[in-house]
Amino acid sequence: MQREDIFTIPNILSFARIFLVIPIMYFLSIHENLMTVWFIVLAVIMDSLDGIIARKTNRITTLGKILDPLADKINTAGAFIALAVYQGFPAWIAVVIILRDVVIIAGAAIAYKHRAIVSASNRPGKLTVFVITLYGLSYILRIEQLQFPFMIVVAIMIIYSIINYAQVLIKKDPK
Repeated sequence: MQREDIFTIPNILSFARIFLVIPIMYFLSIHENLMTVWFIVLAVIMDSLDGIIARKTNRITTLGKILDPLADKINTAGAFIALAVYQGFPAWIAVVIILRDVVIIAGAAIAYKHRAIVSASNRPGKLTVFVITLYGLSYILRIEQLQFPFMIVVAIMIIYSIINYAQVLIKKDPK
């Protein structure tokens, strides 16, 4: 991997997103929920920008295909762990959300080990992360009437995204 493939604007944005988990978890721990929301919105904007810039400038790199979903997973895990520990979010739901990411990471690692496949985030995966983010925001902002509907949609999207990622990896099987 060459230096210019590492230090692209999209990759720098993804690296920066990884570090946003620190203020997100901190502000959740001290119940500064409005500040938490601002950092989550910043992470969502940066996530959108890194993909747009990568596509428009033709700077889609193998590292970027790894960093982008990794940043999503780190932020999601950190936020939901902090919500469960500090703000009473149901721990079992946080575990399910995090397990989805663990399953996807494990599948991606197996695909890479056996077939050198690096699969980028796809639309169903991005949509699932977005819905999970909205669910978290409904909890952070204490919008109780949205929490149950979002929980149902998140459950459906988790199942759908895992099936979709499995299908993508199976289709890329050279057999």
